[in-house]
Amino acid sequence: MSLAIGLEISVLGPLVVRCDGRPVNLGSVLQRKVLAALLLSPGQATEADRLREIVWPQRPPNAAMASLHSYLSNLRRLLEPHRPPRSRDRLLRREHSGYVLAVDPEAIDAHRFERLCREGRRLLRQGEHERAALVLQEGLDLWRGAPYPEVSEDAFGAQTSARLEELRLLALESRWEAELARNQDTSLIAADLTSLSMEFPTRERLRCLQIQALYRAGRQAEALKAYHQTRTLLADEYGVDPGPDLQQLFGSILRGAGPEARVAHRG
Repeated sequence: MSLAIGLEISVLGPLVVRCDGRPVNLGSVLQRKVLAALLLSPGQATEADRLREIVWPQRPPNAAMASLHSYLSNLRRLLEPHRPPRSRDRLLRREHSGYVLAVDPEAIDAHRFERLCREGRRLLRQGEHERAALVLQEGLDLWRGAPYPEVSEDAFGAQTSARLEELRLLALESRWEAELARNQDTSLIAADLTSLSMEFPTRERLRCLQIQALYRAGRQAEALKAYHQTRTLLADEYGVDPGPDLQQLFGSILRGAGPEARVAHRG
């Protein structure tokens, strides 16, 4: 757990650190990469050689380790400005197995986002749609851009970023599912979902929500057109048919089911 009072770390976008509400100047690009690398595994030791690989993925300079130690020393002073001289490092410390950034997970926006995503989806499964929508939106509001851009060249950094991006899409889908269940203005929801579906045209759950919103807004022809577009795209790109949820929704529309008909939440 972090002993730095009032420390806030944002990695859902370019790295930002605030202490007592004030932004911390993290220094050079390479120094920021060192901190971002440590934040890939907060609370866990990262070996110096591994940090060097992340910060200098190609042809590290001869003085790479000396520069790395200098960056770490600078970061200690920046992150714990009130630490007494010669006192033990508590936040960014060196252990036998490597360097550890001992921060409270709640100080990191990515951790809070994942917690809110889990909580929102739990509320959705329980049928608490209004609370689910609010909690999921709170998590989505933490995003400012692509996660961990400072370490995107590293394989683990790219993997961590991709995982968070997938969770963001999952949160978006769950949030729109909650909004539809609340019987909000489906015309506005359909407009937003159509835009999002154009960005991710083969994501079937988004298409299900878009088609459902169009149908419930009284736009049956547009709903059917969206289904056929998705079916054609899936066949052309991957040689597969739409999944059972999309097919079930399509069948419901053809049978003239009431506009409240919807595909059940999965997962």
